Amino acid sequence: MHTPIKTINTRRCDKLIRFFLKRAEAWRKEGRDFSIYWSISHMITAAQTARLLAVSRKLDIEILSIAGALHDVATMETGISENHAQRSLDFIKPLLREFNEANGDSSITEDEIALLEEIIPQHSDKDIISGNPYAEALKDADALDRYLHGIEVRESEMPRLVKVLSEVNIESGV
Repeated sequence: MHTPIKTINTRRCDKLIRFFLKRAEAWRKEGRDFSIYWSISHMITAAQTARLLAVSRKLDIEILSIAGALHDVATMETGISENHAQRSLDFIKPLLREFNEANGDSSITEDEIALLEEIIPQHSDKDIISGNPYAEALKDADALDRYLHGIEVRESEMPRLVKVLSEVNIESGV
């Protein structure tokens, strides 16, 4: 007899992704630093990569997957990638409050929003090790997801990527 496998609950993250997909209809398509399709794809796959690392590291799966979905929010909303990690602070709270108003049964708490506001602005600092396991997992998820999409790895990100590839048992050719 097999032990039943516990289902992972990521209902809020899935609703948040659908929320963003509806918003994407209004995003300007021209003059973006990255294709809108890349932004959408990376949002979805980074959330999934974050889930994988959260399970492996015994972190809150839903919060880390939400962080994965939201981490490039400034680029998604404006089309501009410059300083997007820090600029995310302009978007996280207002966007999640709007999400909460439309999804009361799936609300993201103020404490969770505060955690997201702490870790998302750090995600581009891949060469800096913080004391926050959620910030580190988000950086790792972003690096791994970009690698799996075939995005060129910056030299400063290489040690982090090699470490996370080893953690998920992928032999690196980097």
